[in-house]
Amino acid sequence: MKKRFLVFAGIGILSVAALFHFAILGDSSMNSKLSEIQVRPYSQLPEMNLGWLSLKDHFIATVGPYSGRGEQLKNLLVLADAKIQPKSRFPDHPHNDMEILTWVVHGKLQHLDDKGTNQEVPAGHLQLMSARDGIFHAEGNSSNESLRLLQIWINPNSKGGTPVVQTAGLDKKGFNLLAGPENAPLILRQNVWMYVAKFENDEQLCEIPEDKFAYAVSIGKLAWNDKDLKDGDGLVAQNGMLSIKGTGQAIVILQNRN
Repeated sequence: MKKRFLVFAGIGILSVAALFHFAILGDSSMNSKLSEIQVRPYSQLPEMNLGWLSLKDHFIATVGPYSGRGEQLKNLLVLADAKIQPKSRFPDHPHNDMEILTWVVHGKLQHLDDKGTNQEVPAGHLQLMSARDGIFHAEGNSSNESLRLLQIWINPNSKGGTPVVQTAGLDKKGFNLLAGPENAPLILRQNVWMYVAKFENDEQLCEIPEDKFAYAVSIGKLAWNDKDLKDGDGLVAQNGMLSIKGTGQAIVILQNRN
């Protein structure tokens, strides 16, 4: 198990409103064309189960029999949908020169590192660990409840420097910009923008500009452009409008097309 884990550990702006426009129903954006979407079903993603840890990989597989296989999506190297059982955690391990985002779907993430951080990240919050010159940490579930998280690894556009560990949560209804190269609570060393919204039996729209594309993960029971997606499904969306409705969470990661 330790050997498999080491494979996992070793894999490694403009105005916000103008950059990625999110609209409420009834906005003039309803006249925009619907975005083309390509679904990556959760059921078809590479899977690994160690008992205390189970996960599905959207891009490069992190552990298990498919480790190292797959293809990154431009600057997105890893997007793992992981479930960690109570009182379980990854052992201490290093990272360097990697931007790592962890979105807590439900439960609480416990993070400890050699820089003195002892942090609990609750559901509905995003953690950035910008590893830079190097950080040694452990993460897991110290509670009595199950933990589900999405962990995203992003190749940085610069290297070195003092590591940074920060968190941000949703502070308004609709889509919240949580991470980006500027004008965001969490600053990334890459032209990647991450937005998150929660849905409670409602509908929201978002529009992707022509020079951008998005990778999204659907949590819960949501329909994207009237297509029902299952919990954990991913999708690639080109420029145009996304109509999202239902109950759950929508995670949208934006990148430049070129």
